[in-house]
Amino acid sequence: MSTPIVYDCDPGNDDALAILAAVGHPGLDLLAVTTVAGHLVAEHTARNAAIALAAAGSAVPVSSGSALPLVRDQVLAGILDLEQGLDRVREDLPAVALDPRHAVDLIIDTVRARPGAVLVTTGPLTNVATALRKHPAVADDLARIITLSGAWGLGGKTAAAEFNVWCDPEAAAIVYAAPVPVTVLPTEASGGVPVDEDLVARVAQLPGPAAALAVELMRSLRGTHRSNVLGPTPVPLNDPCAVLYAADPGLGELVRVRADVELAGRHTYGRTVIDLGGRSPEPPNVEVVLRLDAAAVQDALVDSLRRLAP
Repeated sequence: MSTPIVYDCDPGNDDALAILAAVGHPGLDLLAVTTVAGHLVAEHTARNAAIALAAAGSAVPVSSGSALPLVRDQVLAGILDLEQGLDRVREDLPAVALDPRHAVDLIIDTVRARPGAVLVTTGPLTNVATALRKHPAVADDLARIITLSGAWGLGGKTAAAEFNVWCDPEAAAIVYAAPVPVTVLPTEASGGVPVDEDLVARVAQLPGPAAALAVELMRSLRGTHRSNVLGPTPVPLNDPCAVLYAADPGLGELVRVRADVELAGRHTYGRTVIDLGGRSPEPPNVEVVLRLDAAAVQDALVDSLRRLAP
């Protein structure tokens, strides 16, 4: 039996790769795709999602959402690759038409029409937080929120904050505190699944436009990856991990803990305080994926893309 999901994202190369995986995975029923500003501006992320859906041959509704964070000034990752992938505007690639609804309304409408759906997020959490505030009963209809966000160690975007949370910390705080089961897939887990040459080669052997786009996306990810002062690090797969985990939670090892978002710190604004040591006096509020089976995640990605082959 397939898991119904709504996928909220900010494409971006890895988000687009996740859309391909969501369409192709036999264990998922992709109901809608919603986009938010984050990696790029809102109009660009929406078009990139529409490009990925066209490559996958999918007609699920896709709509553009929040252009600005709830409180803070806008921050974007911006264009990292002008040669390949979806950082630049790709007028040369076909795209499906956008649904005229705002992403927040598409989330609410879809979840209300399909109680028990899972909401998977791999971008800033502005759309999700806004949906929860606009229609609080949507929490009752959701089976779970799976969010690729946060870190228990090094932040990633700043010394303290992971990118998706840093873009809109107030939204992340709302989602982490929501009255719905929340699973957090932090940087440490998604970063343990590499986009290595072997993975690219396996996908390159597949026919069709979805595989061709996937190869271009992965090559762009590899070309723009930067290690830190601690030394070389693998190129992380990131966003597809959340979609593939939604299809098969057995891919990850979970722990239930307390997680909060720092909203007041001068140097730590946007940090996710994930209490792996059990020291918080507050009760646990989320499940955190500690690690993923990297080989199994890679296999699931390849299998999903294979199913999109003509």
